[in-house]
Amino acid sequence: CANIPASSINFANNSSKISAAAQSQLAIVAAQMQANPTCKVVVIGNGNGSKVQQQRSWDRVNAIIEYMSEKNGVDRGRFIFQYGQSGDANSVMLRAAASDEEGPTNVAPPFPNLKK
Repeated sequence: CANIPASSINFANNSSKISAAAQSQLAIVAAQMQANPTCKVVVIGNGNGSKVQQQRSWDRVNAIIEYMSEKNGVDRGRFIFQYGQSGDANSVMLRAAASDEEGPTNVAPPFPNLKK
């Protein structure tokens, strides 16, 4: 899993749309994951200052995992879903999971009824 370097995906304010630049980054991560079929990746959404930030953090992590699964064919079960962490609220971090690291592959949205 050491072949999968840590990376950061940046989003525009108030958006969970994956940009073309982010799609290129994710294609590289997907290729590395496909070359290492036992590795998992932790997807960490930042933004914990408010309910809106927490929901947006969840939306962005979910968008990345769905994109990787649907567009790149990486099994959703190979991702560990984390959101609402401290850090730049417009970024999502990806890193290789430790060999014994486990976590949820899907998490219910924290505030699904917030207006977008």
